[in-house]
Amino acid sequence: MAIGLALAGAMACGLGRPAFWQRSGSDQPAANLSQQPSSGPFSLKAIHRLIDRAIATSGGIRHWREIEGLELEMVWKTYEGARIVEDPALVQIATTAQPQIRVHYSKLDQVIALGDKGPWAMLRGQPDRNASIVDRAHYTAATIQFFLSLPFNLKDRGIVIRGAETKIYGGQVFDTVTMGFRGGSYPWQADAMTLWFQRPNALLVRCFWVSTAKGSDIGPPPNYLMITWENHVSLSDIPLARRWSFFRAESDGTMKEKRFDIEVTSAVANRSFMPVLFREPVIEPRIQRLPVVGGEKTTPTLPTPTP
Repeated sequence: MAIGLALAGAMACGLGRPAFWQRSGSDQPAANLSQQPSSGPFSLKAIHRLIDRAIATSGGIRHWREIEGLELEMVWKTYEGARIVEDPALVQIATTAQPQIRVHYSKLDQVIALGDKGPWAMLRGQPDRNASIVDRAHYTAATIQFFLSLPFNLKDRGIVIRGAETKIYGGQVFDTVTMGFRGGSYPWQADAMTLWFQRPNALLVRCFWVSTAKGSDIGPPPNYLMITWENHVSLSDIPLARRWSFFRAESDGTMKEKRFDIEVTSAVANRSFMPVLFREPVIEPRIQRLPVVGGEKTTPTLPTPTP
């Protein structure tokens, strides 16, 4: 099975569509934020300030919207006991009014994408229209978009902030924000995520994900996953994590075994992509030619006499 499906399994499979760059959003906190009660020592104003600080640390939302396109080369590493399976992938994202994404896994020559006409998948140059494959591809592409757009998409009205509190892990203090999803294009309506921001700069470094998607390679839902981001580098003045790690977790967030690593080997911002890149290719059916019956000879064409 191609790594696109494996990633969906790690994230609790069932491959929806969140926005990537929220160009139409407001720079003010989402309206639903003030409608949700805070937890622990955090007031609503404190949650607003934390999100604003995290966005400022990541370069600022206006600068984020100015990025025209993104191209990442990644390597997915799947841990199967002592065995590690590596799958390179090219991720291309167009930040148009309707953001689009294309992921090409080179090892099995599989492509998954979300274009302006919806999701699609191909395998070895041929359309793969199996409904479960397209659904999983949709979920995987949407998930990549969602995580690459954090923390900027915390301004999106499709996200419901449920509360915030302080946590201590490994002797370090973190500010955490727990959120859910509603309406719109998000594929995980029943899911919950808790984002961990390190002090003092509010850099996003981990996420605890309670996933309710069906069809997981991990097991029946709900599945509990801890995602960590590290080795940050600057890409167009925005911190980009060069390593994403996915761990199976307990319901309280305790990490268990590692399932996946994603290594970003190169990244380029402000790429310009043709819209056709994100649309499902039109594959013309092969022309069926009748075989020549044995012993049958064709009549040769006689030359036309010259007067």
